[in-house]
Amino acid sequence: MAIDAPLLKGETVHSPQIEAVRNVSTALPKIDFPPLSRGPASSDASVESGNLDRPASSQFSIDISKISDHVRDFLLGELTSGRLKPGDRINEAELARRFGISRNPIREAISGLLQRGFLVSEPRRGAFMRSFTAKDVDDVFSFRICVETFAIRQAMPMMDPAARAEFTAIVDHMIEAAKAGDVGAVRHLDVLLHRRLCERSRNRQTLRAHEAIDTEMQMLMASVDLFAESLIDGASAHVPIAEAIMGGDPEKVVAALTAHIEQTWRHARAFYEELERAEAAASKTRRKRSADPGVHPIDPSEEEIP
Repeated sequence: MAIDAPLLKGETVHSPQIEAVRNVSTALPKIDFPPLSRGPASSDASVESGNLDRPASSQFSIDISKISDHVRDFLLGELTSGRLKPGDRINEAELARRFGISRNPIREAISGLLQRGFLVSEPRRGAFMRSFTAKDVDDVFSFRICVETFAIRQAMPMMDPAARAEFTAIVDHMIEAAKAGDVGAVRHLDVLLHRRLCERSRNRQTLRAHEAIDTEMQMLMASVDLFAESLIDGASAHVPIAEAIMGGDPEKVVAALTAHIEQTWRHARAFYEELERAEAAASKTRRKRSADPGVHPIDPSEEEIP
């Protein structure tokens, strides 16, 4: 996976800030092992040029064996960007029409996402984007802390001053993007920083573990507006991490990173706890109405949730 892979997979951001991000990314030393998987930010020219939007023809340039991969990547982009909401149905017919392909590769892509737990299936209804709970937030964030702090302790002894300076550059660009109001660039840089820490560990298992939770993390965070109050504050929260990395003490980096992740964890958990309370109140209202024979049940979408 390229280190400048977007946080919102499938999203394209064009700005001076994100161009600067790409310049920083290409200047960073490469880690000498192959990518773990084909990520949503595909380098396939046929995807970038929009060939998936054209009907099938004799000039169709995508290898048929890879079509399901492109569909999977597209769906991952929709899941992690927030364009698909929890409970939204995956419309096979619409995808087939949009891509100009049969439903078979679409079903294959959906099956893979079901197996990974990103989608859920309902009999005779199809596949839907999964919903998240406060418990899911706890599971993902606690595991993320374990993975990234382990990566730090492995990476720091191998990082020279130039390698440590990478993280200062990333945070500096993040702050510049925040000043410009570029939410997309800030999120791209946030992912870049955390991914780079794991890459610096040079441990394939650490990277696999990080990748295993990355999509789920992005999915559950897609509905949580971390920058509602101040984009600058969100970017500046990474400064202590960069400063600790420059200082070279692994335990100080662990402490700074843990504090940063725990702050995001609390914010996300509060969001999902409030969502669960609202859903419980709506369910209680529905049960009360259905138990009263004199009251006709109303459409749940018309209910007022306290």
